[in-house]
Amino acid sequence: MDRKHILVVDDDPHILELIRTILTQGNYRVTTAGDGQRALDSLRGSRVDAVITDALMPGLDGPALTEKIKADPNLKDLPVIMITASSQPGMVRKSFSSGCMLFLPKPFTRASLISILQLALGQESGPKGESG
Repeated sequence: MDRKHILVVDDDPHILELIRTILTQGNYRVTTAGDGQRALDSLRGSRVDAVITDALMPGLDGPALTEKIKADPNLKDLPVIMITASSQPGMVRKSFSSGCMLFLPKPFTRASLISILQLALGQESGPKGESG
């Protein structure tokens, strides 16, 4: 089975390492970026299957990064998951209006991170409806 490649973007190195560990243990390939601009550079240099980005970062924040991804014809279908410790309703609205697919509040559990990612990738482990 081909391992899915996930780009994780966060300005907190501890969060990057936590998510990298969780996803690596879940059999995903992981690339990390410490800010939105590095993430864009990485996206243009390799193929990834999904992006998990922090909403609040200096410079190019999560919603701005998502808008740039969705504006690029080569990246527009890439699922973006927004994570944040912000409990402001405006941040959720801003994240979805920028084009993110799913929103995951911090702190999150390993199970919730993997479940959200599987949903974004269309890898739900439950019944799919029709069987072949």
